[in-house]
Amino acid sequence: MNTLDRYFKKPLLYDYLIAIIFCMIVYKFYHEQILVLPKSEAIMSMASDLTTISLTLAGFILTLLTVLITFKSGSRVTRENYTEDDPLFDIFFASEMYFKTVSLLKNCVKSLIFITVLGYSLKILLPEQHYICIYFFNIVGLIIIVLTLWRSLLILTKIINLQRDS
Repeated sequence: MNTLDRYFKKPLLYDYLIAIIFCMIVYKFYHEQILVLPKSEAIMSMASDLTTISLTLAGFILTLLTVLITFKSGSRVTRENYTEDDPLFDIFFASEMYFKTVSLLKNCVKSLIFITVLGYSLKILLPEQHYICIYFFNIVGLIIIVLTLWRSLLILTKIINLQRDS
């Protein structure tokens, strides 16, 4: 089993683990005064940007999910009745890979929504003197967004390759 297969078994766990480890490294740099925090206005602005980006990406992934589900509903091939002559994409819709793909994309949306809710909650609930918490949320949020986008693009690339092969 290669690294990517292991990653796709528990992508949320790996995403958040990578984000937390990276955040701990940045905190160590901050604690040792190697890193200086930006002004609170910049931190708050970045939190707003990250939460907005996260929500927008969740919308795009939901659109992709809707398209996949719509195409599946039009497919007449099932696990029991497919043949080698059926289009590869229809066979995909009848396979377990379709459900794994939908599950992975659903988890992407959940993760992005979590980042959005957490970001807005921190901005609303934390007083300005605790902006350091929002700074470290920004780091975690950015990494989660990047990894989620990367995972979505990997899935989309596989689907496009499947279409090209059929």
